Formats: sequence, structure tokens, C-alpha cells
Amino acid sequence: WPTSDGAAAPYYDRREARLGVSGEGEAVYTCPAGKHLFPPFNPRCGELLVKKGAEKLGIKVVPLPLAVLHGDYDGRPSCHFCGACNFGCQTASRFSSLDVLVPKFRKLKNFALRTNSPVHSVLMDRNTGRARGVSYIDAKTRQEYQAYARTVVLAASMIESIRILFNSRNRNYPQGLANSSGTLGKYLMEHVAFNDVPAFLPQLAGRPSTNDDGPGEVCLYIPRFNYGHQDKKKFLRGYRLTFYTGCGMGPGVGAGLAGFGTSFKKRIKELYPAGVSMGGYGEGLAFPWNYVEIDPGGLKDRYGIPQVRFHTTAEYEHAFAIRDEMYDKTEEILRASGAEILSYKKVNPYPLGSVTHEAGGARMGDDPRTSVLDKWNRCHDVKNLLVVDAACFVSHPEKQITHTIMALAYRAADHLAEEFRLGNV
Repeated sequence: WPTSDGAAAPYYDRREARLGVSGEGEAVYTCPAGKHLFPPFNPRCGELLVKKGAEKLGIKVVPLPLAVLHGDYDGRPSCHFCGACNFGCQTASRFSSLDVLVPKFRKLKNFALRTNSPVHSVLMDRNTGRARGVSYIDAKTRQEYQAYARTVVLAASMIESIRILFNSRNRNYPQGLANSSGTLGKYLMEHVAFNDVPAFLPQLAGRPSTNDDGPGEVCLYIPRFNYGHQDKKKFLRGYRLTFYTGCGMGPGVGAGLAGFGTSFKKRIKELYPAGVSMGGYGEGLAFPWNYVEIDPGGLKDRYGIPQVRFHTTAEYEHAFAIRDEMYDKTEEILRASGAEILSYKKVNPYPLGSVTHEAGGARMGDDPRTSVLDKWNRCHDVKNLLVVDAACFVSHPEKQITHTIMALAYRAADHLAEEFRLGNV
């Protein structure tokens, strides 16, 4: 990475202030505390049992920071525990750009939101070698238009930003715009991920069903804890674990058992409040052979824009090694919690993109020969063209990547504003 944690830290804090984060703010190694504005949500009964079990093994369990309000903030009410976060939040208690930021932007005179307008390519000025705008298509009329700007910022999500750069190739950049390094589209990454381990907590079996929806997410998690031990580990870096318990949508872990009839239904109901599943994410590594390109067969989308083709595999030595330890450690923690593990099948790591935490493909770096972007998210080859989504990532830790995407985008925007002020753009 061409930037340090210290350089990005203020932007994490600013983002958290904008989001409204709930959490205890307890720092663990490589997981800074942050400046959480609200206390954590109360854990469910099953979460507390798992916490006790993990602590018997010397494994730390801490509140999971959530971009869900645990108190009124910035005109948004506190979470009302409907548990339907994944369906959108009508009260904007759970942060999303669509619900929180866009309404603020639409009040500005210099902001325009043009929907149904997929971008085809970046327009270039042949005389200056600078970006001068984008071409886009009206999705309803199929007419092509152009929008002009002094600076172009791509934040279209990782693959889409890469596709736009590839589709912007020209005489000077025949392999894709800003791709003099030849690394555009390469070094794609994703979390090492696979199925959870199912179990149930006998202590909770048969109790009355309760509303355990909470803030729509787990309240506790296990941050990375396996530092060092390079003489014993067969993989690089580490992983984190999460666990889901309580009464929720669906019939629970009992539905996975074999059975039929009245006794089967009774067993499902008995185990419904006692179910627990544990899984997590490991760090995915960057390799040049995990890449994306414009489809050589000429495949296009419904608007006539050339589509991409993926060449990726998640099944490499590191991924299998980290998977094996995660399975073993998960079972150990569950047993220490008093849980009974149900039958499950160990599977290969999921394909890249399966958990939609993909990153890389237009990596940052100080050397234009080995990277697409500089430390300010500007293309080395085209200084007024920025990429501020997950395509800029150089590595892919076990953590969620959204917060880092937003912090780096905030930092890039701050620098860009200063460049405008100085007249450099």
C-alpha cells in the first residue's frame, strides 16, 4: 500500500461520524477502536454463551461495530429492532448512501443525480492526455450522451470501474485506459469463505420463542487472534469468526435434520431458539492469475457495452490451509460453549465474488510500472481520473472492506478539493 494507517486514520473517524456507528470502541491488535458514537447493542443469550466458551480458550470476543443507530442522530431515529435491515431501512437507522447521503446531496444546487444512465467509457482530450468526461447511455431510450468535467471519478464498484477503463482504450492505451503497467484487471481478491458450522445449545433448547431480531446483525464477533506462530501456521495472516444465534427468520437448524411428521416438527420447534451457526472470513491473497478482461468473444450487455470475462480461482494452497484451521477452531469454540455440533460437510473455498466482498484490479502503488493508481487514487497515466472503489485495494484482510473503501474515497476527495483550490486541476 502506498499510504499508511496513520494517513488514513482521520478519514475512518470522519466516516464513522457520518455513519453513526454503534460499538464499544474496544481496541484489539490490528483492529483500532474507532470513535463510536453509541454504545453496543445487547447480545442475545446464545451469543453470551459462545462468548463464555471462547474466553475459556483465551479467545477474545468483542462487540461488533455496526453502522446502525443505537440512539437518535442527525435527524435519524434509533434502530427499532425490526430485523429487516437487508430489505432496506425505512427510518434510515441503518446507514446506506441511498438513505442518508443522497437525500442531503439532492438539496445542493450543484448536484445532479442521473439514474438509468450506465457509463460506457471515459472521454479523453487528445491534445492534453487528460480525461474530459464520460459517454453514457440512456437506459430507457438507448441514446448515447456525453457529460463533460474537469475531473472524472469512477466509483462504480470494482468490476464496473475496471470495465469502464478497459472499454476506454484508445491509440495511446490499447490495452485499456490508464493501463501502461499492464496490471489493470489483475490481482482480484475475495475473502476466503465457505459454509458455516451448524450446532445447537442444549441450554436453550425447548425455551419459548422470543423476538431476537435485534439490530439485524450479530452483536458480538471474534476478531483475528492467531498472531505470530509462523513456524506452525501453513497460511499467511489470519481470519475472524462470527456466530448467529436466537430466533430469526426461517425454521432454524432443526430443519436440516432428517425426519418427517409430528415428531420431526416438534424437534424443529424445540431447537428453534437454541440454534447457533459459526463461520467467518479469512484473508484472500492477490495473484496476477486472478483477473478479469473484456470478453474476447464479443459478449455485450443489453445496452451494447462490451462485457467482462472472469479468470479466477479461490482454490489455492493458502485458502485451503486457512479453511482447515477455521473449521477446527470453530468446532473447538462451539464445544467449549456447550454446543452440540450437527452434521455438516466441509467444502472447498467459495468462488471469488460469492460473498460480494471482492477487491483489487486497479491497485494503488508508488510505482507506475506495477500499479494503476497513486496514493491519492489518481491514475498514474491520467492525473485527473480517479478510481475510489474497492478496485484500488492492494491486499484483502479478514475485515469487512466497506469502511476502508469509504475512508480512502473520503481521503481522495479531500485531496482533490485541495487540488481544485490550488488551481492544479
